[in-house]
Amino acid sequence: MKYCLNYNQFTEHSSYIHQVDEWNIIFNEKDTTLLEFLNLHLDKRINLIISDMKFFKFCEELTKKYSNIYIKFTNNLIEEVEKIDKINFNFYFDTLVNNIDLMQQLIQLKVSDIYIVEDLGFNLKKLSPYLHKQNIQIRTYPNVAQSQWSNLPALKKFFIRPEDIDLYSNYIDVIEFFGEDKKMDIYMDIYKNKKKWLGRLDEIIIDFNSTIDNKYIIPKFAEIRAGCNRRCLKGEICHRCEQIENLASSLEKTNLIVSRWLPEKK
Repeated sequence: MKYCLNYNQFTEHSSYIHQVDEWNIIFNEKDTTLLEFLNLHLDKRINLIISDMKFFKFCEELTKKYSNIYIKFTNNLIEEVEKIDKINFNFYFDTLVNNIDLMQQLIQLKVSDIYIVEDLGFNLKKLSPYLHKQNIQIRTYPNVAQSQWSNLPALKKFFIRPEDIDLYSNYIDVIEFFGEDKKMDIYMDIYKNKKKWLGRLDEIIIDFNSTIDNKYIIPKFAEIRAGCNRRCLKGEICHRCEQIENLASSLEKTNLIVSRWLPEKK
């Protein structure tokens, strides 16, 4: 699994700068240091964010010279890109994909990457091999509890705990973090290095509307969610999230932590 950060005045001094695999940078036509920056970071993938199609020809020329550059178009340019017969460089959109229709639209455009969020995050076991077969990388934001409905119970939203990042590496290719850039060091340390959080999840996961303590959640949590397809919200019987939360509450009352979950008997 790779990690991507926005390159700016905060992250360029990050303690984990050498652990970053990709940089996002916003294209500014008045910035005369772009080529210098690119030459200094030939070992990293650079995602150049473009918000105006008038720079399309520039992108073509730049990507001919720098093979590590990917063009990241903003969502408002999808219709413009659809009008182009063929694009000869790696590109994708900053679009957050939460449904199959939108995903298929981007697949048809032959994008290099797709952001998977919300409902689709619960179907990664099937989506991952499908997208990878088409040479499309999956990206996501683990530190946001994602849902169209803000009052949905926290455990029914899509997010990834630091403890579960290795399991999700089987499905997700690139991790980005949402939030203030000055906090990126904290997220890199928690998710990439420590891979553990012993406090409440709402302390590190944005829009997590619960005070549940992470250390009391059973280790099998991620395995249950990665392919559940959120059946509980689609008319099927499933109470696993409620069971996990109730068990966590019981464990917290007795101050018991489950460090290893035994396999189910067949």
